Amino acid sequence: MNDAVRSAVRVLDLLEYFAATEAALPLTTVATVFAMPKSSTLALLRTLLSRGYLERDDRNLYRLNPVFRASGFGWGGDLFARLAAVAKPVMDELCAEVGETVILSVLTQDGLVQPIAKSLAAAVVRYDLAIDDAQPAWCTAMGRAMLAGLPRERRAAILASQTREPRTPHTVVDLDGVNAMIDRAAEDGFAIVEEEFVLDGVGIAMPICDASGTAIAALDVGCVASRYAAKRDAILVAMRACIDRLPLPFGASVPSAASLPQPV
Repeated sequence: MNDAVRSAVRVLDLLEYFAATEAALPLTTVATVFAMPKSSTLALLRTLLSRGYLERDDRNLYRLNPVFRASGFGWGGDLFARLAAVAKPVMDELCAEVGETVILSVLTQDGLVQPIAKSLAAAVVRYDLAIDDAQPAWCTAMGRAMLAGLPRERRAAILASQTREPRTPHTVVDLDGVNAMIDRAAEDGFAIVEEEFVLDGVGIAMPICDASGTAIAALDVGCVASRYAAKRDAILVAMRACIDRLPLPFGASVPSAASLPQPV
């Protein structure tokens, strides 16, 4: 058995081991059970941690992510459960990097934006959105980012089903204007909503696609408006890097070459 195959076997052994126990376990216990050096065990645990399969608490104890215990590993039909679990570690890093709240949402069958995970900024003044609080797609950055990837007929049906009333004095409500912004999001590969959804809040969203290139979710940075202008380019670059780090089958759409700021 070569080293690559042995590592793959060890990863599967670890997943099965943690799935079989409710306990949170220290590195030393796992290394002893599998008769491996601590350094090798730690490397494997960090890999599973970075992909969202394991969680580590403040005592440095490891356990299976509860999402997988409740919903399976997402390798079958529960794709969103897997996405939420594997995205959370990179969302936490993105949140720390840009200093703003990061939200992951999906589009429901009736065209609502449903948050499924978030990383809350540490700043005293920050953007927040309840996980169980679904919102209409037409006036949110996440909604527009996902609508941009839908067939025209599906997009039109969703827009026709939702009452477009102004949320703030800045909300664009006319259908032509909303469609123009969604078309711009499709061209750029991201959507930005400045104080249309809520005053003093700016949403910056990018779609997350499946293996076929279909947008199945959106990643959003909810930025306080007064901090937005200085952070815009850095946020866009960091968001794209975050999505590029997601494991297959998740990935980014391909925006035009000029639409994203260039890393420095």
